[in-house]
Amino acid sequence: DSGIRSTASVQSSLVMYPIFKYGTEEQKKKYLPKLASGEMIGCFGLTEPDHGSNPGGMTSNFKDKGDHYLLNGAKLWISNSPFADIAVVWAKNEEGRIHGLIVERGMEGFSTPETHNKWSLRASATGELVFNNVKVPKENLL
Repeated sequence: DSGIRSTASVQSSLVMYPIFKYGTEEQKKKYLPKLASGEMIGCFGLTEPDHGSNPGGMTSNFKDKGDHYLLNGAKLWISNSPFADIAVVWAKNEEGRIHGLIVERGMEGFSTPETHNKWSLRASATGELVFNNVKVPKENLL
């Protein structure tokens, strides 16, 4: 079933691999064992409402606020978002460079509305990632 494939491939390839490849040792220890066991579920935030999967047109952004980053923007058509514990999110910094950030469910200003009445992948939970002045700890930068 392609819905199950979406959940599994997002978890392993699009969430775990960036943490494994670009994460700090602390991030790897904190997230990878729980993601590998299924204790935590992740999602991957690249696709945007006005630009699809085109990173060059990305408008999601974060600003350095000293002890944290302030993240704003939105992602659309995100597998696992309605129930994911973390999101690996791609956004531009103030210089326009794209970086990954690990955003955790429960961070103030972070919401994950579910997409309903889809015509395909109906067995896959799909939704949005919405960032409204989300304070992301500096240690969550990939």
